[in-house]
Amino acid sequence: MSDTRLDWRQENAAWLRLALRQLRLRLYRLALSQEAPPDVPRLATWLVAGEDVELRSPGPDAGIVRLGAALAEQEKRVRETGRRPSLSSLAEIAGLSALESDLLLFAAAPALDGAFGRAYAELQGDTRRDHATLHLGLSLLVADASERLLAADCLAGVRPLRSLRLLDVTGGDDEPLLTRRLSVDERVTDYMRGVNRIDARIAPLLALAPEALPSKSAIDAGAESAKLIAEAEHWVTVNLIGVAEGGARDAAWHACDTLGLRPHVLDLAGFAARPAEDRSKLTALLGREALLAGLAVVVDGTHASRGGEAARAIDELIGSLAATLFVISAERWPNGRGVAAVHATRPSRAEQRTLWRAALDPHANSVNGEVDAIVQQFDMGPGGIADVVARVARRAPDGITGRELWRACREQTGAALDELARRVTPCYGWDDIVVSDDVRAQLRELAAQVQQRGRVYETWGLGRQLGRGRGITALFAGPSGTGKTMAAEILAAHLELDLYRIDLAGVVSKYIGETEKNLRRVFEAAERSGAILFFDEADALFGSRTEVRDSHDRYANLEINYLLQRMEDYSGLAILATNRRAALDAAFLRRLRFAIDFSFPGADDRQRIWERVFPAEAATRGLEYAFLSRLDLSGGNIRSVAVNAAFLAAAEESPIGMEQVVRAAAREYVKLSKPISAAEFGAYYPAVRR
Repeated sequence: MSDTRLDWRQENAAWLRLALRQLRLRLYRLALSQEAPPDVPRLATWLVAGEDVELRSPGPDAGIVRLGAALAEQEKRVRETGRRPSLSSLAEIAGLSALESDLLLFAAAPALDGAFGRAYAELQGDTRRDHATLHLGLSLLVADASERLLAADCLAGVRPLRSLRLLDVTGGDDEPLLTRRLSVDERVTDYMRGVNRIDARIAPLLALAPEALPSKSAIDAGAESAKLIAEAEHWVTVNLIGVAEGGARDAAWHACDTLGLRPHVLDLAGFAARPAEDRSKLTALLGREALLAGLAVVVDGTHASRGGEAARAIDELIGSLAATLFVISAERWPNGRGVAAVHATRPSRAEQRTLWRAALDPHANSVNGEVDAIVQQFDMGPGGIADVVARVARRAPDGITGRELWRACREQTGAALDELARRVTPCYGWDDIVVSDDVRAQLRELAAQVQQRGRVYETWGLGRQLGRGRGITALFAGPSGTGKTMAAEILAAHLELDLYRIDLAGVVSKYIGETEKNLRRVFEAAERSGAILFFDEADALFGSRTEVRDSHDRYANLEINYLLQRMEDYSGLAILATNRRAALDAAFLRRLRFAIDFSFPGADDRQRIWERVFPAEAATRGLEYAFLSRLDLSGGNIRSVAVNAAFLAAAEESPIGMEQVVRAAAREYVKLSKPISAAEFGAYYPAVRR
């Protein structure tokens, strides 16, 4: 704790002690004025509590005046620390009148000094009433009895003491307001003592937003938001349209920095999981925290489904939170009443490059040209960039390398796709695939285009001519088992990118609009991650577009058109696999950068596959690869045969030999509905027909 902060705490405590001493004298004066005064000497003993205050001479009135002067002098000393007494600050920011401020101190006194509880019970003639009441407070603080009737309005529900939860009023509905218990909870009394920590009931749901990087797009959106908030007469909800890590959260930070607020991100899932009644109480506490801690609330609603509990929780916050609220959403939030919309765009690639260098500058690093490749591959906002650099810096205190940044980017951005597609772990290299020289050359060209995008698009300027369509889309066409999936895995391993397999049968929906919604979620998640998207069985959706005969045909065509547009706009690598190239729409084929045909392997290629299919560790004996190449099987079927043969051999506790392989091959033929002929199986035909 700094000396200035410590000095303020000490001076604030001295001011609060003087205010409580003055309150004691007021209580003593009230006791003397009552027609049937309580035990004044005992009351005086409780109130003095060792303080150097003379109660009898020159009298409480003179003491009250003297302490008032001392309070003014002490407030000067507090202000010399650059701040005000905490109760005075609270009265100013909450808009409390002098009476409301005094009543708040009166209600908090028993929590600050136990002697006040005994004094309140003595003055009210009931040992059970050792707490503040409005009747006692007005008798103490308002001299004119006729004015007390009007002064009771200070506890109306719309007045700040109750609307901001600074003071709690408890008691039965049939009990008059004047005699109900008044109390101040620990959060407010701590604030009065100079301790400003977030209420423990909502602290687990809040996290301070990290300082934002200087992104121009986020700064501009933040400035627009701050202007809207500053000009408003009441609390404002700003709907930041964008993605949290893509700049929207940073826009909220810059707006709060301009306004002197502290942005805190609300755990929406945790908040929405609470019952509606609890959420209402928490919302009231959030409003009070906005006042006491000077915070603004940031909610990420990008994944809140309309009609779901999370969306309802956001609507409740918009409707009742007495605080500056930022709601982040991919599209304009439907509940638009009283909501100001501001677009928070993701920074451009050039701006991302600047942000990476700004984030790396404070850390030792050997990142040179790798930043361009990272920027081209991973579309990240300022928040995501800052998170990646901070994580790598903790893991590599001796210096950050480009390879570590690349790996951290994959970790940072891959989680969003895990919920939408199946991650494939590559297990093949270039030496494992058996394809024609032309197919291998095209795969190498495809990998080179992904690696060299930064140089071609940015350094050489060709990206300015493209605008859209910077992504690389490839079609892998060919019969099942010819190496399409293996080739995708090889590319992912070579490029050090995540590979996600998307089953289009699960994406396509019979409900109108759902297919587009599912595809949008996939592509939006993929944009950030730079992952390779592998659409298997692509002809399930990309088949020839039909003539419009009914509404279903029209919406089917809209789905295809939407996908074609997203494919063109996608900045990463998308691979589409199909067994039926002829079924694909010609308009779709024109948008492809590569169209690679994986043909059924010939005898020579099959022999090469057989020679590589068994690992070096596998125990084999007498395998006749030239003979096995006669079997009419694709590479995928050959791998299946090899695995089944290995299990047969293991069960028989023998090396993998021709007998096990041909038996497994026969089972594969049956599975494929292929005839088992003597021409193919030769001398082994009798064995497989048994």
